[in-house]
Amino acid sequence: MARALSLADTGLCSVPDDVLSATVLAQLDCPKDLARLASCSARFRMLAGCENLWRTLYCARWGEPGELTRRAATIAGGYRRLYGSKDVTEKAAAPWTKPCPEELRASVEKLATRLLGEEQQVNVVFLVDGSGSVNAEEFEAMLGFCVDASSQLAESVPHLQVAVVQFSNDVRVEVALAPLELEGLRKTTREMVRMNGGTNVAVALTKAGQLLKRDSAPDAMRHVVLLTDGRVDSYQAHEARQVADQLADEQRHVSLFAYGVGRGVDRAELLHIIGGPPTCTHVPLSHAHHHYHLHHHLHAAGAQPPAQPPPPPPPAQAQGLQAAHGQQQPQVAVVAVVAAPHAPQAQAPAGGADAAAAAAAAAAASTTAAALTAAGSCGCLSAFGEPPEARYLALCTRDDAPW
Repeated sequence: MARALSLADTGLCSVPDDVLSATVLAQLDCPKDLARLASCSARFRMLAGCENLWRTLYCARWGEPGELTRRAATIAGGYRRLYGSKDVTEKAAAPWTKPCPEELRASVEKLATRLLGEEQQVNVVFLVDGSGSVNAEEFEAMLGFCVDASSQLAESVPHLQVAVVQFSNDVRVEVALAPLELEGLRKTTREMVRMNGGTNVAVALTKAGQLLKRDSAPDAMRHVVLLTDGRVDSYQAHEARQVADQLADEQRHVSLFAYGVGRGVDRAELLHIIGGPPTCTHVPLSHAHHHYHLHHHLHAAGAQPPAQPPPPPPPAQAQGLQAAHGQQQPQVAVVAVVAAPHAPQAQAPAGGADAAAAAAAAAAASTTAAALTAAGSCGCLSAFGEPPEARYLALCTRDDAPW
């Protein structure tokens, strides 16, 4: 560092920028040293603000940025500011891991995205884990997020409806799905009491589906936001995934998000529930939701969806779930290896008056289908074909065992 600081005094600042970047800045792997160098002169300040340099420093500390992080960097105004924001947040939250404000905003932005224009209604159902594995501090963090996210959404979504459902072994609708009344939401969340008990994600998703089906406009966006530590056994996770599949198959424009809260959060199970690969190769996967999303995107592009063969009958385990819950469960098939299906070619509508428009619609549909497959749509419970990693965020976590 002393050698770098002496450059400003010895007249070496006249060398080309690329030489300085390669010989000096590239050797600095400490953000503090980089900031000290930037204070030497206007030229070093300019060079030290290089986006690629700060992206490299970001990757070295927090890993390769995903879609959400890239959006957070844009919101922050670059990786240098995002690095600083995450550094401040990390130190203030220790020993907990929490997202910085830009990451939270980027995540909530997804809930405001619409498919049919700015006037489309947006419905958000927050599912809050009130089980015994969640303590009071973690419960408050979930409720605070419900209020903060709703407040942010209200700034950009004119037709917003919000519901809050607490779940444990059973469910309790704390706030019915209705137009947002922010002060009422704050009052209700302040007065909420944890239910304690187990963690039945399936019954929570079932209740969310009932609220969305009953109280949403036909073409509304439907977002289910799961706030939990994800600590369920494989059977419970599989049951939750089946219910989520059924929800996405029965209703339009559905997306499922997960926010990890608590000690020892099971990220793998949460990704499985919201659309990730199974944690066991023998866990059955439903193909119904893939057919639904492909049908929806082809319809939006103006083309007819390709014919799909009926899925194989459900195994005995799924039949047992149907009998236990008294409801229709999605068709499932047991698979040993999960592979993305080939995107089928959409056929242009027959008898169309405008052949060029029909061909364009078919091409757009084919492109959409290919994009969905590339994004892993066979495992996506998302109206936008987003992979589960883009719909998960560690909201308030730490690696300790549950209390």
